[in-house]
Amino acid sequence: MIKKILLAMLMASLMFSIQISIIGCEDKNDDSGPDVSGSADQFPPSNDYTVKARLVGIDFGFGGLSACADIEITKDGSAVEDAFVMVNADTIPFDFGVYQASLTTSNSYELTITHDGNLIASGSGVEPPAGIPVITNLDSGDVHQINSDLTVKWGSVSGVTSWQVSSNTGGYHTYESSLLPLDADSHVIPGTYFPSGGGIVYDVQVSGINGLYPGDDAALADPQVGYDIEGPKGYFIGITQSDEVEIFVND
Repeated sequence: MIKKILLAMLMASLMFSIQISIIGCEDKNDDSGPDVSGSADQFPPSNDYTVKARLVGIDFGFGGLSACADIEITKDGSAVEDAFVMVNADTIPFDFGVYQASLTTSNSYELTITHDGNLIASGSGVEPPAGIPVITNLDSGDVHQINSDLTVKWGSVSGVTSWQVSSNTGGYHTYESSLLPLDADSHVIPGTYFPSGGGIVYDVQVSGINGLYPGDDAALADPQVGYDIEGPKGYFIGITQSDEVEIFVND
């Protein structure tokens, strides 16, 4: 009698386990893809500084990414050159208009900035995306026709919260897309950006961004709050960028 009861309990337990497993598989199969929603944490500024802090992932060809800091600090429109800037345990010196230096590799990075003895900025938990985006449908030397749209496609990279496609001609006439969702893999640069021919060269690039989301575009234009950074206006993001591809526009 006891054996029959134990057998019945065992069968009931197995049936319950199988049911749970099947439900779990159904939920997993119903997953329609990554969550593309979100927004950077935004903090009202508590001082008069603006900080644009980027951790740039760079592939040196040794099987992984290294990172460097690229940080701009201004106050009332003027550059601040004597701040004390740290990312984790690395001190970042001022050089050629920005604070920049290679960083000790870490899973995430903390930023602290002090000026005139006061803490003016702090951010935490940011890292560059896990790879360098690659433009997949354009080769260096591609020829494009005047006033025609240009489709740019790229491969996926993990650790991205948004994408941006940009282009410029010799540092001017710059095009920048809005921040695109992390599941985007192409973008069309409108033909109106290519109004002139004669073999003009346009450099096209794709940026993978970690820390800003579609709708956070004001961070890159004229920030009025701090995006993932407390104290100043500005932002604290990770970024990796594709190689630039040259596009020649003919009449």
